[in-house]
Amino acid sequence: MIDFKNLEQYRENNRIEAKRALGGLPYSVWETYSSFANTMGGVILLGVEESRDKSFRAVNLPDPQKLIRKFWQQLNDPRRVSVNILTKNSVRVEKIDGKRIVVIEVPRAHRADKPIYIENNPMTGTYRRGGEGDYRCTPAEIEAMRRDAAAETEDMRPLPGSYISALDVTAIRSYRAEMQALRPGHILEPLDDTEFLLRVGAAVRDQNGAPRPTAAGLLTFGFPNAIREAFPSFSPRFFVCPDHAKSQKCHTVSGVNGNNLYFFHQTVTAALGAVFSRSPTAREALSEALVNCIVNADYHSDEGVTVELRADAVRFSNPGAFRIDPKAARVGGVSDSRNKGLARLFALIGAGAGIGGGIPRMLTAWRRGGRPTPYFSEQFEPERTVLTMPLQAKAEISPETGSKNAMIPKAAAKQMIAEYLTARIRARATEIAAETGLSAARTHRLLVEMAEERVTVAEGTGKNALWRLKEKAGL
Repeated sequence: MIDFKNLEQYRENNRIEAKRALGGLPYSVWETYSSFANTMGGVILLGVEESRDKSFRAVNLPDPQKLIRKFWQQLNDPRRVSVNILTKNSVRVEKIDGKRIVVIEVPRAHRADKPIYIENNPMTGTYRRGGEGDYRCTPAEIEAMRRDAAAETEDMRPLPGSYISALDVTAIRSYRAEMQALRPGHILEPLDDTEFLLRVGAAVRDQNGAPRPTAAGLLTFGFPNAIREAFPSFSPRFFVCPDHAKSQKCHTVSGVNGNNLYFFHQTVTAALGAVFSRSPTAREALSEALVNCIVNADYHSDEGVTVELRADAVRFSNPGAFRIDPKAARVGGVSDSRNKGLARLFALIGAGAGIGGGIPRMLTAWRRGGRPTPYFSEQFEPERTVLTMPLQAKAEISPETGSKNAMIPKAAAKQMIAEYLTARIRARATEIAAETGLSAARTHRLLVEMAEERVTVAEGTGKNALWRLKEKAGL
């Protein structure tokens, strides 16, 4: 991740933290360990200080091995840190111009280990990484991580305050008809509605034998008022934004917003299918994206699922961060839905690839239609995942991810540039464009904007100018 031969050219950002550590192991290393583990991972450099211009400078640790022994000792003490997620290869000594520093590579923690906290107190010792450094997590953020850590996802559990009468029979019958058309003669076909709901995980029997809807069953088939009693902020929304102009407001699609997830899925699928009626690859990709958004949402969040159909892209947004590394999600083969009950219900009607194949399948189908590669972005205050699927005809895009007309959203494009400069230290606009797939002209415009926002800085002028991140630029 870091080119140590050019250490002085780096700056602190969301994935790099420098600490002088000449007086021993600093206490703040544990706050940073927690914040990196609970966010996107990062590198801690001990024996490195910031100069006045914010550049890095090695200061030569007198006894780096002693520092490493103390680090491991405290890392394995549960009174100091809740979980050790490092391996022996995560900590090492590097030499820079004859000066020794300690490098600690902290990975993104698996959701089952979160929250990673310090001082034996998750409420005061859980941190995340923001644009200006480490910050203490709120109780809501901690609770969200705890929910995600459960082996049995929360949507598979019964809701004690809800009854089968909270489920809309019309939705259940429509769902069953759709399933029957897809899977004729299925073993569940002869069952009555209650037994069917029990068998598919939409309901379970309580200790008295009475059927109760699970969270997945209520979210999928429930009446809107009943859903909001259990999930007060529940309100999936579908917007159509027909124009790029800022004055053009998006409008909602009648009859879908706030409805249960089955009717929401039906309506959005039909609307997108009509728009992309001549493109089976687009419909396949959008179907995967919609289900991915639904089954990975945190329905306890204050915000809900949104789908936006714009002139330049289709955007899917859900509360909750990735539960696995985004790179692993792109490759596929790992399935870790936030709501396994919902994933099963939608899989029974043919929605969602399952077995960790949904995202790769979506990416492949979208690219087969000659469109730019979709982009994920994560937010952490509050947690939210956004998938943007750019729209362009094949003749108008480059072989990689887009041309001057491929309107990747500005925020996503800036994030791509910041990530590239974090890894490469500095680069020309043309090099960044070639790597990210943005056009050279747009890349330069975005770099100038980021410079005005004090995120990037240019060394030199004109086409040969080298760009780098400035100070603690948040990704």
